[in-house]
Amino acid sequence: MNLFITLVIVPLVFIIIIGYFTGSKEFILGPNDDERKKSIKQKSIVQSWVTIILFLLTNFLIDLFNLQDERLSDITFIFPELFYLIILVVSYFIFLVINNKKMSA
Repeated sequence: MNLFITLVIVPLVFIIIIGYFTGSKEFILGPNDDERKKSIKQKSIVQSWVTIILFLLTNFLIDLFNLQDERLSDITFIFPELFYLIILVVSYFIFLVINNKKMSA
């Protein structure tokens, strides 16, 4: 049953999520957005990915130059990838609001 969920259900859920976030009807059950909304959603996706790249680059440079804060060395994240996924989703919605305000005029 776990294999079925992993191979069938999870990809279908991701296709539906991608269709909603991009506003494209090419995906299953995607919304039928007009060109303005599609453009806003696609700009928000690009900006949120650039935000993640900046976080990862900053993290790399901190490790490269050994600039870690010693007070935080005892704290371990159980799922550090979840932190980046949260940043990705939150930044998408922040940029979506910002781009909606820019394009509403």
